[in-house]
Amino acid sequence: MVCVQPVDAKKKKSKYDLKREHPSYLPLIEPDPITRKAAPDNHPKALQKPDLAGIGHGAVGNPLHGIDVSHYQGRINWQEVARDPQVGYVYMKMTEGSNMVDNTYEYNNREARRAGLKVGVYHFFRANTTAEAQFANFMSVFKKQNQDLIPIVDVELSNGVRDGVFVSRLEKLLELITKEIGKKPMIYTGKHYYKKYCAYNSKLRSYPYMIASYTFTPPTLERGDEYMMWQFTSQGTVRGIKGDVDRSKFMGRHTIHEIMF
Repeated sequence: MVCVQPVDAKKKKSKYDLKREHPSYLPLIEPDPITRKAAPDNHPKALQKPDLAGIGHGAVGNPLHGIDVSHYQGRINWQEVARDPQVGYVYMKMTEGSNMVDNTYEYNNREARRAGLKVGVYHFFRANTTAEAQFANFMSVFKKQNQDLIPIVDVELSNGVRDGVFVSRLEKLLELITKEIGKKPMIYTGKHYYKKYCAYNSKLRSYPYMIASYTFTPPTLERGDEYMMWQFTSQGTVRGIKGDVDRSKFMGRHTIHEIMF
């Protein structure tokens, strides 16, 4: 999942409907922070197709694969994506921080669902703004009826805040989303952030996880903790998408049914 530079905050129209910019150009892309943080675990050549035999419904020994996308991928041909046997689900960027909305989200959500794919959204967490402001931004766009999968909170940057502030804001945002949608969202992060902030925090440890680690073998978490999904590359290739795309799969006994609305 990639990070973009946030736009300046705008005046709120209502509690859940923030006024936002929709630029006609693609925002400046920052290097993927997870790539840097997981550098000691990276193989020089990103793994693209681990365990592709037996792609299916996510049962044991039959891992279901998927992708996550944002404005970084530009205009996507979702009918072609849906024909790719390696893609069973899609997570798409919806919001970031307190004021940014991905300007490809509406198109991606509509067209991916029209093509028959199971979809979910992710919110990029910014620790230097309040949980309440981020939740308002999230809810200004999120419509449960347009989702098949529980949302993800993408946790990659501390934004220079103290650890206590980082943790309290993340906990609060997750609590607000859980209360609103009736299910716990998933947390996306790297194993080093997991170790620092989550492994010994009973609240954060209770959420399902997607762990990013671009290696030939699945990462091992602190305490041997289990995780639901593994994002194994940021340089995957999928028909219908130009350029690189993040790819992930379910781990072990976990299936897509666990993250369905």
